[in-house]
Amino acid sequence: MASTPASRLLSKEKLAGWVPHFQDLSNHVPKFNTLTASVQSLQKELSSGRLQSTEIVEEFQRSACLYNEWLGAVYQLAPGALDRARELDSMRQNGNVLGPLHGVPILVKDNIATPKGLGMGTTGGAVALIGSEPDGAPIVDRLLEAGAIIYGKATLSELGYFKGKNIRCGWSATAGQSQSAYVRGGLDWSDSIGGHSNPLGSSSGCAIAVSAGLAPIAVGTETDGSLVSPSTRASLYTVKPTHGLVDTTNIIPTSARYDTAGPMGKTVKDVADLLNVLVDHSKTEVPQGDYASAITTTWDDIKVGTLDPEKWRMNDTFVKPVPEATKQILELTRAAYGRIQGLAKSYYENLPLRPLADFKFEGRNATQTLMVADLKGDMDTYLGSLKQSKVKSLRELVEWNKTHAEEALTDEYPNQILLEQGLEFGDSAEAREKPLAHAKAVAASFEEMIEKYDIDVIIAPGDCTLSTYAAAGEFPIASLPMSYLDFNGRPVGLLVAAPRHKESVLIKVMSAWEATFSPRKEPSEFLKHPTVA
Repeated sequence: MASTPASRLLSKEKLAGWVPHFQDLSNHVPKFNTLTASVQSLQKELSSGRLQSTEIVEEFQRSACLYNEWLGAVYQLAPGALDRARELDSMRQNGNVLGPLHGVPILVKDNIATPKGLGMGTTGGAVALIGSEPDGAPIVDRLLEAGAIIYGKATLSELGYFKGKNIRCGWSATAGQSQSAYVRGGLDWSDSIGGHSNPLGSSSGCAIAVSAGLAPIAVGTETDGSLVSPSTRASLYTVKPTHGLVDTTNIIPTSARYDTAGPMGKTVKDVADLLNVLVDHSKTEVPQGDYASAITTTWDDIKVGTLDPEKWRMNDTFVKPVPEATKQILELTRAAYGRIQGLAKSYYENLPLRPLADFKFEGRNATQTLMVADLKGDMDTYLGSLKQSKVKSLRELVEWNKTHAEEALTDEYPNQILLEQGLEFGDSAEAREKPLAHAKAVAASFEEMIEKYDIDVIIAPGDCTLSTYAAAGEFPIASLPMSYLDFNGRPVGLLVAAPRHKESVLIKVMSAWEATFSPRKEPSEFLKHPTVA
């Protein structure tokens, strides 16, 4: 894999900071299969006494040390994770279990600030932020209060994939390029930046790590597509919640008006349980106080509309066309639609949702304009709050990158165009109000489809731009793992979106899907590439 000056300073396992060392790494007999383990299955073992949290943490640490060199999914491991596990084991033995996440290790994306006491930094993939010291994000506090073990930080597309242009998803100056656990032969360097060999992003590290058994579950973030896209490419479930339900304080921002965080996991139950912890229940209605209560096995009371897979797809510049892949994806999508049609309470196909082109305002997608407009103010707020940092504003970050171009603006991707555009945008309220009104008007087409056709959700191809509507309309969207491409093994899936505050409806659809369609398959390609002692 291609490296960067900063990534070449990482350990052999491609980890920053503390690295556990195991003499028997290559011949160790695991106590359970990290590749298939879910939070739910681990809780059964913990409850029965067959496993301790310390044993679970150690097995995932071993997996990270064995396979992260190839995958590039984990950036740091927490040096105190085993101590935390011992505390939680003791609490369990005394009958004090904090909930479904108690004693289970979890990864968080490296743009989510963790407190100094956890022994890990927060870089967002930016070299300038190595060594910075933020206050911990409130969602980290929520995870700790729920009994989770923050066992590491996941790599990401640098600064939420909002640094420059023509940069591959899954790349950062701190960690280099990450790659799929599924794709045969790994990343194809002749592929396009979002092509079929790419993990997509920006929560790429979280998705890769969970799919490859380097963690049972993870928390990623999304501005537009950064949860659902990598989850689709990793055969995972995720939910990007209604905007505003998750506290994004001390998460490195792109645009506070769109940014949020969400769960990524192998099962719907795991995702529902983690969503339950992340969401502020005072800001929405959670059924019976628990999203898992929405889990079902039937489509009987679900009303579905779908988008035409011929029209709803990524553009050919971003995803380089492979004819056999295009054909297979269309066939798989139509077959899934057909099965849903036969099971759902009602079904409407080829909904006339306004096309992505309608978001264009004065020559640019209005949501992109707003992200650029918001960047300086939101980034200045975050950087200015840091207790220690080489840079304290977006302007200082841009200048630092220029001064340290060998590290920050590498030969492979020597631009920071989006950061520079954020600096140049200006403070005009009118320059924001017009694209905002335009974006909301286009996104309103989603609610119009829901009401006009009396449906609960809209389902679409996994590789499409429905996430832009979810960003602009602030409504929730989720991923549905479906199948795998014959030509390179890449997972494919569908997206499903519901109106604002209807996360429980998404959990219902996801669980009906999980009960109806073939179970997701574990990857095997990465197993050919262990770190050699």
